[in-house]
Amino acid sequence: MDASRKIIEVLCAQADVNINGQRPWDLRIHNQQFYDRVLGDGALGLGEAYMLGWWDSDDLFTFFKRILPVARAAGRKNAGWRTTLAFITAHIFNLQTRNQSRDLADAHYNISNELFENMLGPSMAYSCGYWAQADNLNAAQVSKHELICRKLQLRKGERLLDVGCGWGGFAKYAAEMYGVDVVGVTVAEEQAQYARMQCAGLPIDIVACDYREFDSSKHGGRFDKVASIGMIEHVGYRNYPAFYNGVENALREGGLFLLHSIGSDVSMETADTWLTTYIFPGEVIPSIRQLGEAAEERFILHDLQNIGTHYTPTLRAWHDNFESYWSGAAVKAVRPQVWRSEKVFYRMWRYYLLSCAADFAVGDSQVWQLVYAKGHLPDGYTRSI
Repeated sequence: MDASRKIIEVLCAQADVNINGQRPWDLRIHNQQFYDRVLGDGALGLGEAYMLGWWDSDDLFTFFKRILPVARAAGRKNAGWRTTLAFITAHIFNLQTRNQSRDLADAHYNISNELFENMLGPSMAYSCGYWAQADNLNAAQVSKHELICRKLQLRKGERLLDVGCGWGGFAKYAAEMYGVDVVGVTVAEEQAQYARMQCAGLPIDIVACDYREFDSSKHGGRFDKVASIGMIEHVGYRNYPAFYNGVENALREGGLFLLHSIGSDVSMETADTWLTTYIFPGEVIPSIRQLGEAAEERFILHDLQNIGTHYTPTLRAWHDNFESYWSGAAVKAVRPQVWRSEKVFYRMWRYYLLSCAADFAVGDSQVWQLVYAKGHLPDGYTRSI
């Protein structure tokens, strides 16, 4: 333990983080097993130790902003055996099967509509907002929806496919504001039921199925436009060609496809092991190379915008909403028995939101909006920002 402590103290010092210091971002260690756990399991061990209450920081966001650049370099040298095993497994097997996609829905998206209502706010948008002219979360999400509609050049009477429609927020906005008919696809049954209620009375059809099971011929034929917002992160690198092929088959010639995705500057086969263990099983963040190879000979890329810096205020707003909800709600709605206790769930969830907020703040992850055309572009196409 002494050796582990010395190594971690050196890493923390490089990040200007003190052990048991007095500044808000400093670490307070409550269990001496912390050192061996973190040194042995890297980022996975750090997250698990926090969930167990072995350490705290009054300003978790700033702690992560300081420690992430240092931890990134150290993590490549000592990822831990469980992280190494996860990478090997992802290299050998296709982890993002149809059954796995439903397991993900149960593990995350189906835990509680009440939780997500309170965290996400009226838009029910679970992806990066657009804060260029917004000063609150709902305005940022409405701005993001509007940005996507403009980039797709939606026209009244067109048919729009929303792949990974979540709770129906974007579908509802597009139908109400642009007069389009929408088919939304989600693998999460709880999301589908919620979206159907929210979109009642609008020309919106919500289909509960895996994206690989969707057949446009059974839903009115090909679409004029396709959007997929914050869903491809769950597809897995082995399945990118199948995903793009499905969109190509569903889109008419000359139609536009907008992909909104978290992005990585390196090609990976799996993601952060703590996140894939406790938050998003099977998550993989795509790289530009991986997306480009999957889109080749299917689509022409006409626009790419990086709005990654907008995810930090989005995640911090979600965290603030979550804290308010948790302090006053009947928290049993999130089925804490799955996570051993309400306390463990609470610590896990705030760790997730604040660590991710810091990740985007330091630029480790990006958010891309890519606009593709199937064939030739519509006349006069320009980016709308």
